[in-house]
Amino acid sequence: MTILTAMTNVLPKLDKNGQILALFQGLVHVARESSGMGTRFLLGALPVSDKENAQSFNQLSEWYRHCVEVRDSQGAERVLLTAIELGFSNEQLSNMMMTAITDHFYVNTGHTLDFHNKAFEILDRIGLEHRPYVLSSLLPGIGDVSRSEESHSWQSPVNLVQPLMKAFKGLPTILADASSQGNADIDEAGLVKQILSDDPLKTLKMMFDALKSGVSPARLAQLVALAAAERISSFHVQNDFSDWFTVLHTFTHAHAVHQSLRRSTAHELTRAVFHGAMSVYLDRFLNIPSARRPEPKDVEAKPQNTSELLEIMNKQQQVAESARWVVDYLARGGDKSDLFNTLGHALLREDAEFHSFQMFEAAIVEHDHWEKEESELASYAQETLIIAATRYLAGHAPTAREMPHTARIAMRLHRGEKLFEDE
Repeated sequence: MTILTAMTNVLPKLDKNGQILALFQGLVHVARESSGMGTRFLLGALPVSDKENAQSFNQLSEWYRHCVEVRDSQGAERVLLTAIELGFSNEQLSNMMMTAITDHFYVNTGHTLDFHNKAFEILDRIGLEHRPYVLSSLLPGIGDVSRSEESHSWQSPVNLVQPLMKAFKGLPTILADASSQGNADIDEAGLVKQILSDDPLKTLKMMFDALKSGVSPARLAQLVALAAAERISSFHVQNDFSDWFTVLHTFTHAHAVHQSLRRSTAHELTRAVFHGAMSVYLDRFLNIPSARRPEPKDVEAKPQNTSELLEIMNKQQQVAESARWVVDYLARGGDKSDLFNTLGHALLREDAEFHSFQMFEAAIVEHDHWEKEESELASYAQETLIIAATRYLAGHAPTAREMPHTARIAMRLHRGEKLFEDE
């Protein structure tokens, strides 16, 4: 579901050949993931004899929240299916489910919230009639997810749990009072810089002050996502290769929170903005040393041919070179649509696993949000997101490229071509 939703979000950025390859790659991924799996049957809704006098949505939400708390996936599924059968809206279902998974911090390193966001995004495309299967597919995984407030890194050397728990108690009042104030004028660039700092308690204070002054939770989430992208754009290749996933998870979680808050205004979901900011803080060691942001050269020259970037990514350990190429291309006025299409092909020609699809899709969507603004921060944000996506894709290339080969075989069979001919 994650890969398919990501693909649908980025298909407009690809040319026709890229779109076809993306669709076939998605089918191959789904086939491999579902191979050998048994059929999943829905458990069924709770018995409700009189729907007009059925339990209120608040009661169902409490039951669902309790089931998730005690890791009862079957109970949660029955409550969820009951809420769907009673005709509650997508926004209500999202609030119910997101509240339950944000009761704990950065659940399952951000995957759980990201998958929830993707489920509601795909429903917007395929229709509400698919809600039972799509939403209930999220529940088998709640039984063994990690809860970050239980981990040592969130409690020592700086205890992040207690300040957050204390501050969250006043969150409903803060959001209620701030809703009437309108848009706030704050130093957003300074706030992003603070989120990237090594003083998490000051970061929390500044974030809560921003909410009090009228900054919307969605805007605050957008700034956290930018800070998380900065961690990737500054990720040094001297780190362990697996640490790419650490900074990626923070970014995709922050992106999912931002997207979710654009649909919902539930104050419980706003807690996830702070979870993401604290994850950005905990990732700070992966920017020590920090990869330098490339400076553009020959800005008066014509933009390079985007095929050059594909050639660079044909070699290993070309992370810095790829970022430098992109910065030069942007400074010379290169067409972003061509660049995004090329980055899409760089993704699709590799044996990319779902993290790479997450990275590309999240960066493109966040970039498009910033592109609607005209400010120095918006320009900086757009470049940061492109650099982050480029460096991540370059860091995971080249591969054996067996997946695209399988997709090309499927395409030839679909067209009725012969794969082999006798001499």
